[in-house]
Amino acid sequence: MQGKKSTAILLSIAMSTLFSGCGGSDSAATSQGIVPASMKGTAATGAPIANGQVSLNCVAGHASTQTAADGSWSVSTAGLTLPCVIRVSASSGLVLHSYAASPGTINVTPFTELVTAGAAANSDTETFFNGFSAASASAASGRLAIAVAQTGQLLAKLGVNVNAIDLMNQQFQAVSGNAYDDGLELLSARLAATNSTLTTITQQLVSGNVGPVGVTGATGATGATGATGATGAAGSNGATGATGPTGATGAVGAMGPTGATGAQGTQGAPGATGPTGATGPTGATGATGATGATGAQGATGSVPGLGNPGNAAPGTGDTCTLGTVWLTAAAVGVGVPANGQLLSISQNPALFSLLGTAFGGDGVTTFALPNLASVTPNGLTYMICNDGTYPSRS
Repeated sequence: MQGKKSTAILLSIAMSTLFSGCGGSDSAATSQGIVPASMKGTAATGAPIANGQVSLNCVAGHASTQTAADGSWSVSTAGLTLPCVIRVSASSGLVLHSYAASPGTINVTPFTELVTAGAAANSDTETFFNGFSAASASAASGRLAIAVAQTGQLLAKLGVNVNAIDLMNQQFQAVSGNAYDDGLELLSARLAATNSTLTTITQQLVSGNVGPVGVTGATGATGATGATGATGAAGSNGATGATGPTGATGAVGAMGPTGATGAQGTQGAPGATGPTGATGPTGATGATGATGATGAQGATGSVPGLGNPGNAAPGTGDTCTLGTVWLTAAAVGVGVPANGQLLSISQNPALFSLLGTAFGGDGVTTFALPNLASVTPNGLTYMICNDGTYPSRS
């Protein structure tokens, strides 16, 4: 009974929030009549969608316009039978949708994309837009309030609190400091930090996966230790790292000065051989000759114990911090080997945002991991975390 009361209160609040942005004659408009009023709003993702193509597909009638530089847009509802599905196509290729049950302020943002998917009960909102009819409008209008409530629950699960804003109808400007726009920027940051996308969470919403994560159950008893498996064959040695470059040749030392040569004396006649005289003092040492050029430096040798890494396979374990590198002696390590391989940017956007092309890659579709093979202790493997917690600045 308590759960049913909570659900009823939640639906009541969602209905109040959904239509609070429509005042005056807008709130008196019927959802199925032709009303001589207008629809207006802002298209943004945290920044305004400028010069975007706005298209309205209504129960009866169509309309189109273009967003201004600040993302704002407006069309008359004359000749249109509401409800309508609204689509905004940005020059970047991004397409967002919204749902208008009555005239007034109708925004087009990632928030309204989620609500529209929930109301349509279909994560493919483009198909919902193209096939919109009186029948689908009736079904969507009936689900609209619960779609708003479930979107709020899903965003709260991601760490984005939208309790104080009207997801569909709140007038806002796409500038920093505006509560609605700040919420959009926070959603974008949380998607990047969790390596998720708007498409992924839209599918979660439609499938009903919007509640918070439940408490962790008690740890089960430890099972008996299994028999030790046979020792696997030794892996082959990794390739020898490239020889480092030869060092530069040292500078040639300066040449010392040469002493002056004495004058040649005249040769006397040979005299009789006299007695052997005493040994005279040792003459002064002559000047040192010029130092020869220093020979070229030999090639750098390899360091014993390094350069033959192991072959640990990629694996998972305790949560790690994206971009962190560590050694493992196991056959399976947390992360992937840091061997300079190329990874897909689209599959690893969070890791790419930290490494960029510092270690290689074209920066468009690929980026490279660092190659630590030449400095790896023999038999070990350097692993890098590619699926973990996004680091934050302290």
